[in-house]
Amino acid sequence: MTDNATDKGAADTRGRRHRRWRVSAALGLTAVLAGGGIAWAALRTAGSPAADAPEPAAAVASHSGRLTPEEAREASRIAIAAVTRTGTAKDRQKAAKDTGGGERNAAGGSGAEPLDTRRPLRAKSASPATGSRAEVQLYDYASDTLITRVVDLRSKQVLGSTRQHGVQPPPTLAEAREAVKVVLADRRLGPGMRESYAAQTGKRLTSPAQLRLQSMSFLGSRAEGVDGARKVSRCGEHRCVQLFVRVPGGKWIDTSRIVVDLSARRAAVIGL
Repeated sequence: MTDNATDKGAADTRGRRHRRWRVSAALGLTAVLAGGGIAWAALRTAGSPAADAPEPAAAVASHSGRLTPEEAREASRIAIAAVTRTGTAKDRQKAAKDTGGGERNAAGGSGAEPLDTRRPLRAKSASPATGSRAEVQLYDYASDTLITRVVDLRSKQVLGSTRQHGVQPPPTLAEAREAVKVVLADRRLGPGMRESYAAQTGKRLTSPAQLRLQSMSFLGSRAEGVDGARKVSRCGEHRCVQLFVRVPGGKWIDTSRIVVDLSARRAAVIGL
């Protein structure tokens, strides 16, 4: 074989290897995006030297099935009732100081507000016992903290807990209903909402359950430069909600300029 032929053969071999690598890498990235999106997000925020590199797709397994409604309720109960023993003594002391010794929900009652419950991703090599785990997101209104707790449904114990400030996931229906209660209790805004409801239904509005609600978290940065921005400047640090309210079978009630600060239990009108 001539030198030219040898060079050509070596180049073809390198080309095939390069193509195989690209296909393998693409398949790996697809697997991570499809089955390991949460794991990728966790790695990006872990703060470790390896945080810039996604976990290999082969190490991530899909969920072992969604939590049933009964499992989700039990996981939330365990997470809310837990006296967390994870973390350092300093972490536990700080959490107690932040909450005044007890977590609070959106209505001001004892225990943090449940937001979301899911079955966490687990490694393929993990023990079958990890299938009894659930990840619960809670919001503590006493300290304006997002709490994530991993619980074991068999042992009824909390296996891990983290706390984050300034993180605002989408509000739940329960929080949207609390926001309506704040509006109805407001001497300026409550009468207008009641009148709008009565005009469309001929009935009195006495409960948020009579309304169809959608909501979104509101950050104070959205109101920069508009009238009333100062009133919502703490939104983001506080848990704030913007409501979209509809009468069942009827029209929308205009609440687009109302922002409800659930942490402070007050409503503000801004010039969006």
